[in-house]
Amino acid sequence: MDGDLGRLIEEKEKKIRDRIDDYRDTVFAILGFCSLWSFDPATQSTRPEVRTFQGRRLTQTISGSADEVTPDLGITIGNRAGIIGEVKKNFPKEANPKRKADIFKQLKAYDQELIGWPTGDEKIPNHDIALLVHQTTSMSACDYYDSIKDNEDSTFIRNFGIIQFNRADQRAQYFFFQSCSGVILETLGNVDLHNGVPVPMTAMLSMFSRSQLYDADPPAPYLANLIWGNVITQLAAEDERYPRLRRNQKIELNISIAEIVDKLSEGFSFAHWHTGYPNRQPKIPRIEWVKKACQLMIDGKEASWNVQDTELIVNYHKMDDPLEYFIHLCAEMEAKQTLQPDMFLDHP
Repeated sequence: MDGDLGRLIEEKEKKIRDRIDDYRDTVFAILGFCSLWSFDPATQSTRPEVRTFQGRRLTQTISGSADEVTPDLGITIGNRAGIIGEVKKNFPKEANPKRKADIFKQLKAYDQELIGWPTGDEKIPNHDIALLVHQTTSMSACDYYDSIKDNEDSTFIRNFGIIQFNRADQRAQYFFFQSCSGVILETLGNVDLHNGVPVPMTAMLSMFSRSQLYDADPPAPYLANLIWGNVITQLAAEDERYPRLRRNQKIELNISIAEIVDKLSEGFSFAHWHTGYPNRQPKIPRIEWVKKACQLMIDGKEASWNVQDTELIVNYHKMDDPLEYFIHLCAEMEAKQTLQPDMFLDHP
């Protein structure tokens, strides 16, 4: 059993790391693609006429519908043009077309007039639609689009393009974006997606340090690491005992879920993009995501509920690598649930 458990834990750890990589790369894709329009390389400054947003609630207008869509990214260029984008890093390669069809159904929901853009009247005369996929799955996306684009219910009225991205780990590291199907509006004239545009990783990492959470549920170890390393550690550092804290010593701290949400939203979401137009922007991270990450800490005996689902008591201590600790903890729990569900479950 121990051998089976060990192998299963390793498998679970790999899958968790893959999910974290996918989440991070999605954030990088959002940041990098939007920066192609918002940053002017000639002046080395942001373009005042460009606004970017993430997860904004836009209202559909077809047939008087009041349904909302929340695209992964949005860009407005003055009041005259816009771009809506969806990131699907791992576009499905399998033969079953349902997942592929679901992605394009989501994209088609953007192919209409949308209300809620960060403009004076919340409207844009026209907008383009982009699907961003990793280079390793881009041909699957292009082939599928080629097979459906002549169908009446799959034809895009607006400009539609598939953009592939990848991280190039050469001497000068960068994130690379290139069009592989269709066309995206190039209003500013210098976004050469046809030949491809690199974004230096130094710039990407600087942007990522402020925006590590988008409007999708992150893997629990990823969020637990953010909480432990940037919220709880900061709180512990305010304690007079912190400078003398040894590896085997702990500081007991009280912190509310609401405080964690606020600190993560202020320091690690896309909220700083939306300071001038906060309406229609959901607060990220969602409280249920934070509770799930905190429950992981509780399961690892690093914390306990002071007030159920509201306030934590944290037994803070210094860790060498909190992310690896939470990955292993999560993998171990998942593995034990798989092998011994009745013995392992000790909370609802």
